[in-house]
Amino acid sequence: MATTPLPPATRRLVGLLLMLSGGLLGLGLLLKVAVGVYSWNTGGAQSLSAVMLSVNLLGLLASGLLMRWGLQMRRGTNSARNPDADEIL
Repeated sequence: MATTPLPPATRRLVGLLLMLSGGLLGLGLLLKVAVGVYSWNTGGAQSLSAVMLSVNLLGLLASGLLMRWGLQMRRGTNSARNPDADEIL
């Protein structure tokens, strides 16, 4: 069952909150990446900090996608593609 779309004002508010949360998440993870890089340089590549550095970098990617999703909601552009269209993806 399809849900009804949100009103435009609510979509803009949700988009703003998504962008804000993605930005704060990115800022926090940037600080954690800086600490992880420092401990990786002092402890070597075989330490646990190398694994945590990879996890934090994936979190940075997720925060960027969260901000992108919020910006898309804020702009109101719906990029849903037509499944019946004969196009190359």
